[in-house]
Amino acid sequence: MSDPIETARLQVLHSYGILDTPCEPGFDDIVTLATQICAVPVGLVSLVAADRQWFKARCGFPACETPLSQSVCVHALASEDGLMVIPDLSADSRTRDNALVTGAPFIRFYAGAVLRSEDGVPFGTLCVIDTEPRPDGLEADQAFALRALARQAMAQLELRRAVREREAALAAERQVRDALAVSEERYRLSSRATTDLIWDWNPQTGRIHWDEGLSALYGYRPVEIEPSNVWWYAHIHPEDRDRVRRSVQAALEGAPLRWSEEYRFRRADGTYATVLNRAIIVRTAEGTATRMTGVMLDATQQAEADAHREMLSQELSHRLKNTLAMVQAIASQTLRDAPDVTSARDALLQRLLALGKAHDILLAGNAERAGMEAVIRGALALHDNARAGRLRIEGPALDIGPKAALALALMIHELATNAAKFGALSVEAGHVGVTWQIEALAGAPQLRLSWIESDGPPVPPPSRKGFGTRLIERAFAGTVAGDVVLEYRETGLHCVLTAPLSGFQGKDGILN
Repeated sequence: MSDPIETARLQVLHSYGILDTPCEPGFDDIVTLATQICAVPVGLVSLVAADRQWFKARCGFPACETPLSQSVCVHALASEDGLMVIPDLSADSRTRDNALVTGAPFIRFYAGAVLRSEDGVPFGTLCVIDTEPRPDGLEADQAFALRALARQAMAQLELRRAVREREAALAAERQVRDALAVSEERYRLSSRATTDLIWDWNPQTGRIHWDEGLSALYGYRPVEIEPSNVWWYAHIHPEDRDRVRRSVQAALEGAPLRWSEEYRFRRADGTYATVLNRAIIVRTAEGTATRMTGVMLDATQQAEADAHREMLSQELSHRLKNTLAMVQAIASQTLRDAPDVTSARDALLQRLLALGKAHDILLAGNAERAGMEAVIRGALALHDNARAGRLRIEGPALDIGPKAALALALMIHELATNAAKFGALSVEAGHVGVTWQIEALAGAPQLRLSWIESDGPPVPPPSRKGFGTRLIERAFAGTVAGDVVLEYRETGLHCVLTAPLSGFQGKDGILN
């Protein structure tokens, strides 16, 4: 088991970081003064380590250290009054067998003032040595001076340690500062690399730090941005604001470490973006929320895609219902008009194939270009009983883009389905005319497309606008940037579409 006194001494020595360091004028001057005042040839600042005594400063002594077996200073550490004087080393039981006493340099006199740390741990001495005995020891003024110089040596050691600790603290501060600079640079680079908005909020003060994404993604100038949660809440859509505020408050008052909410956030131009806001919550050991750091993702495109997918789902459901009704109408009409079973079978097969082709146009829409007449005839093929004049399709040759072709097939299919159910195609005498022409207008040519039913039953206006009507107005008119007018007349339904020719011929459209 180690000696606690020795352990304390070695810890103190280590804290000064003094062992094996170069000579320093401050310590050398102290040793020189001590030898002059005490009129001796040798003076040392001796530090007692684990297995040696090492001299920080020496005068008149050639070696820089000696083993502990030759150390007189190790005995001085136990001095109660801080000063040990041995008039004749050869006559003292503690030192008479010391190799430095019995052999060269044959030292005889020793006086050492103990060096103690602030908490009273002795670890060395300021000592003076002579080769002649001194029966009277030190004079009073010499003893006083030796003690005073020992205190000066301690002051040098404390100052040296303070400087060393300050340099270490400054180095650590520089390291932290450099690490913080690197972290901030990484934050800036990651903020620029992402298309999301990063934010950091102190719930205690309400202060929010927004990164550059608030300007880049939502159009706000720095002078328009306030670093507060009040500003944040004020820019949430009024219909979502209370829900988001309650959600945040519940997260802060509860125990979760994560928070997430989807809502509408106002852009600088007044429009709203659908955003998904996610954050982690930093809490104290007691659970108090001290910080929320999060990422606000612009989910507008995803929300629009979800809405579009929902519309397509409704459309598919609508199409399937209409398909079943159409199959029933085709079968009934075919069986009624066919002269024999074989003819009925062949006609029914051809009409079902035409129905499949129409749905290929509706659901694929991937051709580079399509002829307008081919699109219209393909959509009306299953309603053609080969009766002269039942379907009249007229217009100039015109190629249209894939999105417009899909929308046109969708519109004609919807109009034909309604006509087969309720309009001109529901009776034998009914007729439908589909015509189009290009009109020269100032600025850009315009296409006018008409669907006109005749000789059918009167078509009263519907009591409410159904999904089919909305689909016609939204899908076709929206795709070609035009207008649709529906008129419910006694003679049958009239539908007129007007749109820029460029809307029909473009490769892209609103309907995706």
